[in-house]
Amino acid sequence: MTDLQSDIKIDGSVITGNLKYVTGYTGFSGDPAEQEGNYIALHAETDFDEDEITLEVINGTVGHPVTLDPDGLMIVRISDKDTQKIRIVATKGSRTRIKLYDLSGLKLADA
Repeated sequence: MTDLQSDIKIDGSVITGNLKYVTGYTGFSGDPAEQEGNYIALHAETDFDEDEITLEVINGTVGHPVTLDPDGLMIVRISDKDTQKIRIVATKGSRTRIKLYDLSGLKLADA
């Protein structure tokens, strides 16, 4: 994913690093309006064998949680690092774990 980002680190709940500005990127969406911008690729992992992991970008464009594929890989389009947050919910039966990630430590390259 070096074509999207560099030096990504997660320290507690804060994500830092550099997001490159890319164009014509179809790995996020088939909609041409969403194929340009800054994207981050992450891998969701938990310490229990979850039934489901959902991802929601608070203040994102989708407006609802999305269920991740079993590989836990996610690509998120970031347009405002100061107002957007990534919310991950892992569920196993009646147990739920929620993690909210702050994106303000990211540096977004300009077009």
